[in-house]
Parts: sequence; C-alpha cells; structure tokens
Amino acid sequence: MIKAIIIDDEENSRETLNLKIQKHCKEVEVLATCASAEEGIETIKKLSPELVFLDVEMPRMSGFDMLEDLEQVNFDIIFTTAYNQHAIRAIKFSALDYLLKPINKDELQNAVKRALQKQKHHTGDEQIKSLAENSKAKNGVEKIALPTADGLIFVELKNIVRLESDVNYTKFFLANKENILVSKTLGDFEELLSENNFFRPHKSHIVNLKYVKRYIKGEGGIIVLEDNTNIFVSRRKKDEFLERIKQG
Repeated sequence: MIKAIIIDDEENSRETLNLKIQKHCKEVEVLATCASAEEGIETIKKLSPELVFLDVEMPRMSGFDMLEDLEQVNFDIIFTTAYNQHAIRAIKFSALDYLLKPINKDELQNAVKRALQKQKHHTGDEQIKSLAENSKAKNGVEKIALPTADGLIFVELKNIVRLESDVNYTKFFLANKENILVSKTLGDFEELLSENNFFRPHKSHIVNLKYVKRYIKGEGGIIVLEDNTNIFVSRRKKDEFLERIKQG
C-alpha cells in the first residue's frame, strides 16, 4: 500500500482525483488533500507520504516552486495539470509520471503501477534529491531519471549516444551499448536535451552531437555516429544541424 497526498488548488480536481484513486487504485491510500502548495509543504512534513499527486499551476506558489522550497524530496511525484508545456520541467524534477487533466483512468492506473514497481526496487532518496538539484543548475542538468517498467534509472547525459522513437515509448542507446526503453515519447525529452548538446535531425531520432563521427552530404544528409549508426537528417533540419555542428 502506498501512502499518498493530493495537492491541488481546485476543489473539484482534488475530489475527482481522490474518487478515481479510491475506485481504480486500491493500492493507494490518500492520507490528505491540500488546497495550496503551502499547505502541501506542511502536510508532507507532517505525514511523510510516499507519493504526491501535485498540480503545477497554483496561486502564490507553483508545484515546482513548492519542490524547490522543500529541504528534501524523498517521495515520488505524479504531476497533474491541464498544461502539457510543463512536461519538460516535470522530467527535470524526476517525476514518476505526468498526467493531463481531465485525468484518464488507464493513465492513472499506469502511473500508480510504476509507483508500486519503483517502491519495490527502492531507488535511493539521495538520487532523487540530486536530480532535483540538477534541475536548478545554471548549465543545465547532468543526468535525468528515465521511468522504466522496473522503476527509475538515472543516466548521465554524457553517456547517452542517441534516442529513438518507438511509438509511445523512447529507446535510449548508451555509450556502454546498453539500451533502455522508457515510457515517454521522444518529444518529452527534446527541449530538455536540446539545451545539453543534443539535436533532433529527424522526427524519430535525437542524437548527442558529442558522438557525431561524420556527416554525409545529401538532400538532408546522413549523420554517422561513433557506434556507426546512420541517422537521416530531414531536409528542413539540415541547415540547423550544420550550424549546430559549426558551433561545436
């Protein structure tokens, strides 16, 4: 059983989510619901939940501001919001999942399932705190949390060679030849990684420019990576890619 709290400034959203959890997620016990981030902070300190359903847009203090205000983030986070542009920051805060309102029953159950799996594998609290600290670093993050079927895997960006789309999943290819299948789309990672020397030359791929070995000219061209993988560059991305390569 996972002990959880809900933090959302909208009463209807709190009640609706609570009812859905009670009906469809019997493994979750909602200890409390909070109407503000400030109330959420006090409740977290008092009840020490294992899982927090956290709204992003709230008056005075957002969900992200609340997390930055906490001394320790030693619980899993499932963000709930109507605004999907916040997905990238959610990843930076090592969110277990990100649910768009109105919350879909199946997506809620899948998020809770990941929480149960992660609890079973007990990823270290210090790693989560470290990732939250990285999200505030001026020079971008150094590692990200990848949500897999077995829980969160923390990977340093410098060790990621490329990403490949697999329908609603993304496959990460690492420098040590390991592959990791992640339950997020390629687009969920694009903005975060583009700030850290990654480039999306094609709708199905993101590459770490550090691992580009050569470029073969063509209508769009072909990128050859150090592992000898060939990645096509779309025609509309060609100029942008060549400019990024020149910048080093």
